[in-house]
Amino acid sequence: MATVYVASTETYVGKSAVCVGLLSHMRRDGFHVGYMKPVSVSAIHRPDSVLDEDAEFIRNTFKLDTPLDQIAPVTITPAVIESILRGQTPNLTRKLNDAYLAASRGKDAMVLEGTNTWSEGALTNLTADQVTDMLQAPGLLVSRYRTTLAVDTILSVQRYVGDRLLGVLLNQVEEDQVDFVQSRVVPFLEGRNIPVFGVLPQDSLLAGVTVNELADHLGGQFIGNRAWCSKMVDSLMVGAMGAEAGLSFFRRRPNKAVITGGDRADLQLAALETSTSVLILTGSIRPAMQVIDRAEERQVPIIVVADDTLTTIERSESLFGRIRFHQSAKLQRFLELMDQHFNFTRLYEALGMVAS
Repeated sequence: MATVYVASTETYVGKSAVCVGLLSHMRRDGFHVGYMKPVSVSAIHRPDSVLDEDAEFIRNTFKLDTPLDQIAPVTITPAVIESILRGQTPNLTRKLNDAYLAASRGKDAMVLEGTNTWSEGALTNLTADQVTDMLQAPGLLVSRYRTTLAVDTILSVQRYVGDRLLGVLLNQVEEDQVDFVQSRVVPFLEGRNIPVFGVLPQDSLLAGVTVNELADHLGGQFIGNRAWCSKMVDSLMVGAMGAEAGLSFFRRRPNKAVITGGDRADLQLAALETSTSVLILTGSIRPAMQVIDRAEERQVPIIVVADDTLTTIERSESLFGRIRFHQSAKLQRFLELMDQHFNFTRLYEALGMVAS
């Protein structure tokens, strides 16, 4: 049986989406494949359980018959951490190993989703390198590429884990960087014995968020119809100029969120004359009635937040670039990118898998 551990060194690089892509393609190629998230550091509490939402989503999406407590056997909650700091030593290693043996029974391959960094899980002796060593699972590193600093990180991982690094997937590569990455970065990594299984370009649909996600993230007062919250937000624009200049400025980008002061009715009205998905007004200032009326005509929701403009920009930007794959349109688009740009044949060969 083949096992691959999907790893990263930072958050929001697309590990969960890559796992979905691997599971989907492997199934289509005739493999009986299972999934696990061995160590979860992002579990949430429900009235009767503690669970990892991504693991639950993948289990439901692929209709896996493996129980969720075997798919995500180790959830590192505050209570677990507190008990360890008090000197108690739960045998989480055995729990993980037992879950892996049960989940992998009868499978051709297992896809394991790793933690966000190589240090997470150290308190429980279940860091990425410890898990891959224990389960004999080679690692596929998913790396977000912005600059050549990504190469430094990849080389550091290779030095740290050695032969357990199966290869790398370069993800979210900006359009103007794709040629450079393919002609320079990929040959360099290959020359250092680091196989590059794919170069996935950045995609505007994947980078965007919904109005609903933005509203939940920012909090504040919501004005408008909740039915409008399914709109996509592809980018952020800040209104801090005159109204006439604002109109031409806002026309540059469609499907945007406009962040501006709550007292700038002139800019708010200008933004509403262009393709705007949501208005975000800072300083706890409720908009004028004429703005509310025009927003209703255009079906544009308004979020009024207490933060200042700079803080609101920083908080909003933190959402962008995450692949929030629970939306069907985003998931389908990512699967298309994986099919187009990921070398599954090479991965199968590296894992010793033979497609039927």
